[in-house]
Amino acid sequence: MSILIEPASPRPDVIDAAIDAYVRWREECIGARDAYRRWSSAEKADRMLASCAYVAALDREEIAASVYADAMRHLADECVDDPLLEPRHVLPGYVCDEGGTDEKRGE
Repeated sequence: MSILIEPASPRPDVIDAAIDAYVRWREECIGARDAYRRWSSAEKADRMLASCAYVAALDREEIAASVYADAMRHLADECVDDPLLEPRHVLPGYVCDEGGTDEKRGE
């Protein structure tokens, strides 16, 4: 017996939140990279301040990464009908037999 796997559709607001979190994380990555460049090329008199700015940028990037990870977990949870089941990564048009193997559905 085979069971057709139908992908669940997450709510648009959950998708939007995940995309927004990703964009924010990437912006903070760029900010951290730029802060590192400023620190690595700073004059001796400015190194301490540039170092502090770099550490602050790393902190912001870490927070944004955590928010993004949470958003992706929430998105993954939206893709599972039964919260007790693990998310399945089965492409549309595939079926999963009782043994857990995936097969292409004949069309």
